[in-house]
This record gives sequence, C-alpha cells and structure tokens, in this order.
Amino acid sequence: MSASDNVTRLARRIQRLSGLPLWRARELAGQVRVFIKHSVSDTTDPGQLRFEAMVVSALANVFRDRQRDGAVLGVLFTTHDGDGLTLHLHPAMADEAVGQLLVGPMATHRMVGGVAGVRWSVRSGRLVIESAILPARITLLRADGAPLGAPRELPGEFVIPVHQAEVTRADKWDQADAPDVRDLLWSRLLRRPALLNRAAAAHGVANCHTHGMSDLVIEWCCGDSVEAVFAAMLAHGLADGLDPMDAAELYSTSATAMIGGRTVVLRRHGLCDHGGPPDAPASDWAEAVR
Repeated sequence: MSASDNVTRLARRIQRLSGLPLWRARELAGQVRVFIKHSVSDTTDPGQLRFEAMVVSALANVFRDRQRDGAVLGVLFTTHDGDGLTLHLHPAMADEAVGQLLVGPMATHRMVGGVAGVRWSVRSGRLVIESAILPARITLLRADGAPLGAPRELPGEFVIPVHQAEVTRADKWDQADAPDVRDLLWSRLLRRPALLNRAAAAHGVANCHTHGMSDLVIEWCCGDSVEAVFAAMLAHGLADGLDPMDAAELYSTSATAMIGGRTVVLRRHGLCDHGGPPDAPASDWAEAVR
C-alpha cells in the first residue's frame, strides 16, 4: 500500500468518526505518520475493561508530569492476547508504578489503596495483579527484562479479605457520565501506550491526570500538534464503535480535542513549559466538529 493510499484510508476513518469533510480529514491523516497493519485487540469483558480503566486512573494521577522518557503512564509497550494484558513498565518507573497499584494488599491493620480491590501474586516468576471484586487481572513486567520486585509479606501479615470500603469505592465508578465509554477508551489507551506517549515525545513528560472518575486529560506544550495526536488516536481505533455524536470533537482555535464526549481530553499549550522557545502553534483551519 502506497503512502497516499494509507493517508486516504486513515482520512476516511477520521471523517467517519469526526464528521470533518474528507479534504480536512486528509490533512489530519497526513500528520499521523504511522502505518496501520492491524488493530490492537480490545478486551470484551466488562470486568477487565473496568479494571484496566482503574489502573489508568491510578497511574495517571501518580506520575502526572514527572515521567521518564515519555512513558506517560510508566508503560513502554504492552503485549496482549484477547482479554489478557501484560504491561511492560519503564525500568525507572516500574517500582513506583507497582507501589501505586499495590498500596497495602498484604496487611494487618492498614487499608488497601491504589486500585480498589487489587491483590497480587507471583506466577511463573511474573507479578500478576488481579481484582478481588472483578474477574480481571494484568501481568506486570519490567521492559528491560530485569526482575520486577514484588511486595514482601512481613511477619504477622496476611491477605486481607475484600473490605466493604473497597466495594463502595469500586461502585463509585458507575456514577460517572457514560462509564461504559470511559472504561472502553481508558482500556484502549492502556493497551496502546504509544498513542499516549506520543504527546510526551518532545520533552519526555506530559501533564496527565483525571478529574475524579470521569475524564482523562493529557496536556503537552511542544512536538506534535493537537491535530496530529487526535488523528493518530482516531486512526488507531480509539473511538471506533462510539456514537458519532460523541465520538470526536476538535477545537483547533484552543488546541483542544475530546474523544468520547469528555472521556479523553487532549490539550496542547501554545508556550513551552520547559524553558525552550515556543513551538509552532497548532493550525487553525478546523472549526469545532461533532
């Protein structure tokens, strides 16, 4: 397939999801600079979707804007087989990522934090986190192949049973607007870390955080335009299957895009936050679209 054919293919997908005229969608597609051979598999299990969304929330809010080498959630790449998911963590961020996900799953008196209901085990030398509330699990590995240290059980500690406070906290995930859309999109981003990491490529960091359990915000200052990151996410299927009315919105005048309503918010600042010269502002050719 030629480069022109690939741009046309991506443009048609972007047009379908965003409602942009085809010529404008082609301009966006031309900024993606990727070749799509096959789609990343989604999990179809609601419990696994929810668990993966919870992991995204925990990692986004612990790392925020102090990542290493552009690993926005601490994840360099993933491997997956259907519902199964393995996160390959940045070596310099792996310990903190594990610590955030597993705040006291072995305890006598302290409560479990991190992801509600999370527990851990070591299987075939691999650290596995799983939910005691949902039928879901994720394997954690260091991307450099070095052993990933697991929490150690101290004398007198034991695996605590599921506490009502954990169940209550997990139930709050249903109180956000469109929780099914949020779970799907956040799970897709966890399984496609290159899409998130693209925003942090210029300086190695991006401001990534959530507002409660509703929206995931990714902000950056230099490098790719918001149109380019937006187009890449649509090209890689982030919004596939969503209602066209809410699938994708682009506001180039404010360098902001939203996917899935406000489930994923992309924002590029006009001035550099890292002391360098301001990068070229995003183009203003596209009006807000729905």
